[in-house]
Amino acid sequence: MTDHDHTPRPAALGLTGLAVGLGIIGVSIGFATLLGLTATASGGDETTDYGPMAVTAVSSLVLGLLLIAGAVLLWRAHRAARVVIGVAVALLVMSSIARMVVDSVTFISVLGSVLSLCALVAMGVLLASSGVREHVREGVPLRLN
Repeated sequence: MTDHDHTPRPAALGLTGLAVGLGIIGVSIGFATLLGLTATASGGDETTDYGPMAVTAVSSLVLGLLLIAGAVLLWRAHRAARVVIGVAVALLVMSSIARMVVDSVTFISVLGSVLSLCALVAMGVLLASSGVREHVREGVPLRLN
C-alpha cells in the first residue's frame, strides 16, 4: 500500500456525503410522489391535472439517481465523477430557480429555496476544490478507517 491510501480527503468525503444525501432525498420524494399518483389513478380519481407533478416526480427521481451515481464515481475516484455531479448540481440550480419563479411565495417555499441553494453552493464549492480535483487525479478510492 502507498501513503496515498491513507490520505484523508475531507472535501471528497464531504461532496460524496452531500451527493448521496441529496440523491436519497430526491429518489425518495420522486418515488413517493409517483406512488401517490399511481394510487390516485388506480382509485378512479381524475389525474389529468397532475401532469406537472408527475414531471417533477420523474425529474426528482432521475436527478437523485444521477447524484447517487456521481457519489459512487467520486468514491471510486473515477474521472467522470466531477462531470456527473456538476451536471446534477447545474440541473438542480435551474430547478430551484424555476421553482422560485413559478411557485407562490410562502414562508416554507422561501425557506426551502434558500436551504436548497445553500446546499448546492456548498456542493459547487467542494466540486471546484483542489481536494476533489487531487482525489480524482490520483485515482485512489476513498476509504473509511
